[in-house]
Amino acid sequence: MFRFNQIFKRTTGVIMLAALFSSSVVFTAKAEEESGPAFAPPVNHTAAPEIGPGMSLKSNCVVVLDPGHGKTDGHYSGCHFEYNGVTYNEDIITMKIANYTKEYLEKNSNYTVYLTKDSSEVTVPLDQRAAFAASVRADLFVSLHVDSIAGNGTTRNAYGASSMSPRTGRFNNDVAIQSQEAANTILNQLTGLGLHNRGLILQDSKNGTLYPDGSTADYYAIPRYSQMYGLRGFIIEHGYINYISDLTGFLSTDEQLKKLGEADAKGIIEYLNKAGKSTFTTATATVSAPPVN
Repeated sequence: MFRFNQIFKRTTGVIMLAALFSSSVVFTAKAEEESGPAFAPPVNHTAAPEIGPGMSLKSNCVVVLDPGHGKTDGHYSGCHFEYNGVTYNEDIITMKIANYTKEYLEKNSNYTVYLTKDSSEVTVPLDQRAAFAASVRADLFVSLHVDSIAGNGTTRNAYGASSMSPRTGRFNNDVAIQSQEAANTILNQLTGLGLHNRGLILQDSKNGTLYPDGSTADYYAIPRYSQMYGLRGFIIEHGYINYISDLTGFLSTDEQLKKLGEADAKGIIEYLNKAGKSTFTTATATVSAPPVN
């Protein structure tokens, strides 16, 4: 069974996974990209969300928030942008958004909230983030990011919020449908703040990775591992850090980041109030390695 080397537990009751793995682990510059081992580490339980209206909220809904990126070899691994003499780092921004989301959710006694780490100074491997979410039986697993694109902040159409979600019509289709619905609910809340809604971004594996049923796996690691565990899981991108209007209007002050975090929380609450908790069964999730030519 999968074991965590360290688990931090705060007095608030939020368990955090951080700095658990050896320095030999290789990380990519973009945490949402295809990387990591082509399998899902085993855990005690994996999720099989109920379809339709879901179960009544007789017990707390469990939400796992994953602040994207973090420091690797002394450097932030997320995107960054300098504007008017100030450097903005995705790693710091996502940590703040996650804490604001957690704070808002915990005002409601129906929610138990976990973070995959407690500091922007820490990076956790992608597969282990999803394994942690599965181990606590998450009803929703949301990885928080901000986007960027090459250019000086004026690139056409490179602005707004989006979600990297699993594609429907293949392995664990019902879970993918629910993940997309949850992601769209959060995106609608972010749109209400004034962010452009770029919608769902669905992308297939580029290296031939397959799901256990032989279907093509999703490219982005968080939705891919979430599908293997049967978790409702996806990435939310909160605008472009190097698009000036996104940066100055939504990403440059704590007040703005608090609004983003609360919008995420409102979307999470709206979705779970409608869909309900997940049901869980013990299962083994594996995915094949790329074919050998």
